Amino acid sequence: MTKLLCLHHAGGNASVFRPWAQYAPAGLEVVPVGIPVRPDSGRRTHRTTDGLVPALAAALEPHMDDDYVLFGKSMGGLLAYLLTRHVRRHGGRLPKALAVAAFGAPHLSWGTFTAEDDEDALLARLRAIGGIPDWLVAHPAWVRPFLGLLQDDTRLCATYEHRPQERPLSVPVRIFAGDGDPLVPREAFEGWRELGDDVEVSFLPGGHYLVSQDFGLLRQAVFSLALHDPSPACKVSAVN
Repeated sequence: MTKLLCLHHAGGNASVFRPWAQYAPAGLEVVPVGIPVRPDSGRRTHRTTDGLVPALAAALEPHMDDDYVLFGKSMGGLLAYLLTRHVRRHGGRLPKALAVAAFGAPHLSWGTFTAEDDEDALLARLRAIGGIPDWLVAHPAWVRPFLGLLQDDTRLCATYEHRPQERPLSVPVRIFAGDGDPLVPREAFEGWRELGDDVEVSFLPGGHYLVSQDFGLLRQAVFSLALHDPSPACKVSAVN
């Protein structure tokens, strides 16, 4: 049994991957991974990747005894990448593959992430990248209770400082990008090729929220990758 460990986007939670767990084929177990929160405040337990990544590695260690693939969307893609580096540095069992959706190469200065404390500005940015529908924008009071987590997560991404790798990643790296992503430029996705020995970049129809807006292309491509189908990234109808 191969496990697919899935890390969600900024401000999200593990429930976004419930459909993936429901549609997982035989031989594959989807493990949605939640980023920990403080029970007293509902805010993130860790505010930096330096604190969060080791905590995630410790929590996921039981799932890393078997064959596994790391997949992350947006912020989750950064965390999946850093988890891969953490495991390698500590001599753990590496994933069969690393899959990232909607996140540009972390060593490039491409991001428009900001540690935005103004809730109205944060709502406007979220709307601009397709994070919330227009009808929900008309009811901001419904959204505000969730903005604390989003502020914590955007701050985590905005304050991330890349440390150069000692050597390229040896595991297959598969990058999935929306061809209309308003947040991440195309060259930032292509920049992942500099970080691994075996990197493929596929562009799918869509914007930044590839998981929640997926027509099945992304899910099936990641499932194929996890099950070791040949040339999994090439099975996607890529837009070049």
